[in-house]
Amino acid sequence: GMMVQDPNKSNNDDPVEGLFEKARQAPGAAAGAGPADPSAQSQPQMHTVTFWNNGFTVDDGPLRSMEDPANRPFLESIEKGECPRELEPGKPTIPVHVNLVRKGEDWTAPPTPKYVAFSGSGRTLGSTSTATSSPVPAPAAAAAAGNQRALIIDDSQPVTSLQLRLHDGTRMVARFNHTHTVQDIRNFINSARPDIPAHYHLMTSFPPTPLQDLGATITDAQLVGAVVIQKL
Repeated sequence: GMMVQDPNKSNNDDPVEGLFEKARQAPGAAAGAGPADPSAQSQPQMHTVTFWNNGFTVDDGPLRSMEDPANRPFLESIEKGECPRELEPGKPTIPVHVNLVRKGEDWTAPPTPKYVAFSGSGRTLGSTSTATSSPVPAPAAAAAAGNQRALIIDDSQPVTSLQLRLHDGTRMVARFNHTHTVQDIRNFINSARPDIPAHYHLMTSFPPTPLQDLGATITDAQLVGAVVIQKL
C-alpha cells in the first residue's frame, strides 16, 4: 500500500506536491502482491520515503537528488503508485507498504557517533567467579512495536482510500478494505504516528459526527471515500 503524509498546503507549482498528488490518484497504489486470503499473507515490509527541501531519503539511507537521472525510475514508480524495483521483496508473496512523508526542511547528515571506551567489568581466564550476567531487558517501545498489528489489505475485496487529517495539520491518504473498522483506522494512525497522544477521538468532516463505535466497519460508518479528522 501507499501512504502519503504532507503537512503543507497544496501548491500546483511544487514538483513534490505534484508527485504526491499523482501517487494519491494512481490506480495501482497497492505496492506488492499477496495471496487473496489475508490470513495467508506474510508480514508486510515497511519502507518510508521522505522528501526534504534538498532531496529525498529512503528509510535511513543517504540524501538523494530528485534531479539525478539515476533516481528518475524510482520517482516514476512512486508517481504511479507502484513499489520501486529496489524496494521489491525477494518473494512476490510478501506485501510492501511504502509510506511517503514530506518534511519542510533541509536534510542534514546525522552526527557521527563518538567513540566510547569500554567501561564494563572483565574477568581473567580461569576465574572461579560464579557471577552471571543478567539479560538486558528490551525497551518498552520495542515491545510495543512488536505487538502492533499490521494492517492487511485484501485487494480481492472492495478497497477505499480515506483522507486522514491529524490534529497537527498532517494529511495522510491510506487504503482500507470496506470491512475494516474504526478501530483499524485508529491502529493505522497509532502505527504511523506513535508520537501522537493516545487520548483522541475521530470524527467525520461533514457533517461533523464523532466516530464512537470502534467496531463499526467503514461501510457501516459510511466512511467509503470519506475524510476522517483527528481531534485531541
